[in-house]
Amino acid sequence: MNAYLLPTIELGPAVVERICRLIPADRWDERLVPDRFSPREVAAHLADWEPILLDRICTAVLKPGATLQAFNEVEMARANGYGERDLLEQCALFAQERAKTAAYLRSLSASDWLGAAHHPERGSQSAEDLANLLLGHDLYHIEQLSAYLV
Repeated sequence: MNAYLLPTIELGPAVVERICRLIPADRWDERLVPDRFSPREVAAHLADWEPILLDRICTAVLKPGATLQAFNEVEMARANGYGERDLLEQCALFAQERAKTAAYLRSLSASDWLGAAHHPERGSQSAEDLANLLLGHDLYHIEQLSAYLV
């Protein structure tokens, strides 16, 4: 595991919240690209997905070889009312959930990081792969949110 992984995982929610606070409230429901989330939906998505991603990491560590559940993000957004959630409350919830993930990751031994589970669409994913996925997921949505600042 690289030395930047855990500190960077812990920074994600603060960066997301900082950007969201700079987006004018009248743009929280705007979609710059039709099939991508609005800022309000991004914050809700991040808050909703964090426990799922932590569960996937736990599964890889505690039940190597187990199959992870795949989810439809668009359907989940509709079912969970992302468009009605308060953007800043969701940023705070994301930070709370990420703190749980980071604490769990910090508790892992070197061998725990090697545990892997099977994702039906992505194949075998180790705990380390899944932790690195958090960074990519954060950056994807940070880029998306930053487009509202120009």
